[in-house]
Amino acid sequence: MNMIQESTPLFIPISSFSEHCRKLAGSNLKPLIEVIHELEFKFYKAEKTLGILNFKDTPYEILGLKGIHVRVLDTVLKLRLVPLFDWYSWRAEAELYYNNPSKLYGLDIVTLGKILTVMLRSQSIYEPGFLEEKIKDRFVLNLLKAIVQALQQDSSLS
Repeated sequence: MNMIQESTPLFIPISSFSEHCRKLAGSNLKPLIEVIHELEFKFYKAEKTLGILNFKDTPYEILGLKGIHVRVLDTVLKLRLVPLFDWYSWRAEAELYYNNPSKLYGLDIVTLGKILTVMLRSQSIYEPGFLEEKIKDRFVLNLLKAIVQALQQDSSLS
């Protein structure tokens, strides 16, 4: 018996990305918000209980973050928040935000999606452990919060 499975691409062409994001209703953001809360809780716990302020040299296990990068990846891929475009040509622009995550807030969803794509592609192609590093320095937390803010703002405009 042949079964035809619906195939949904994980990466959305950049030209369709805005439209896709507009369709993400508040309830669809629940997994993303749960990952944000989990990250915030782990950081708070590490700061208050362990007295660790700089997570850079602290092993993932001590911070209680083991496996969180898999959850982050799973969540953004299931929500299809990773647009498909020539990310390599945009890499330098995305990297400008790595050291200044406060500039992520207020960016449009397409720009945030591009930054997410560059970060995830850099992880898989060049630097194993890069995503973990970006989680520990709180860049991923800020990026996810900025994405939720942009998505909620977009849905309130519709």
